Amino acid sequence: MKLSLVAAVVLIVSGVALFFLPEVNQSLFLYLNSLFPNRIFWTVITTLGDGAFAGCLFYIVFRKRNDLLAKGVIGALVGMATSHGLKRLFGITRPEYTEGFKDSFHFLAESMTVTNYSMPSGHTITAFLLGIFVLFNTKLNQVGKAALLLLMIAVGLSRIALGVHWPADVLVGAGLGIAIAIWCNLLRIEISNKKAIVAVHLLYLIFVGVLIKTYFL
Repeated sequence: MKLSLVAAVVLIVSGVALFFLPEVNQSLFLYLNSLFPNRIFWTVITTLGDGAFAGCLFYIVFRKRNDLLAKGVIGALVGMATSHGLKRLFGITRPEYTEGFKDSFHFLAESMTVTNYSMPSGHTITAFLLGIFVLFNTKLNQVGKAALLLLMIAVGLSRIALGVHWPADVLVGAGLGIAIAIWCNLLRIEISNKKAIVAVHLLYLIFVGVLIKTYFL
């Protein structure tokens, strides 16, 4: 857990530093964005960082652990509040709305509103939040851990590849996701009341409903 905390701090500090180096941030964005201009591949990868999809996946993995389900809900709420709160606080525009910049990169996603700000990457927060929960609470071999880490990183890269986030957004998002997961895992939560158990499980129907609305309706 200490190593994870160090990684979170390093990622956040690196992202903030990169933000204050706009030319480097933009150059790194252009380079990473140009590597794999494949809409289908990156759209599939980025879906893993969608809150509704991640919530459903979290439930499948931890459905027999009532304490972790409760921590997952708390983590989702904190992650969402952190993402939206910081976006509003900083008000940093996405690459597509950066003046004189849109035509210089591959934009592979649907256009968002100008007030849908960039810093930090919510998808990256979600991916790392889910990934760290899995790392801390499941028994994975070294290959499994490496695969999970690569998948988490791929979600972050997908936000750049699709053209919707700066590298600084992704670094800060990854650090925040790790930090929130660490904090949630340290919470002492025991659920023994049957009504409380049922309530926690029913909360995950919200993720199912949002997932259906987003991708099937």
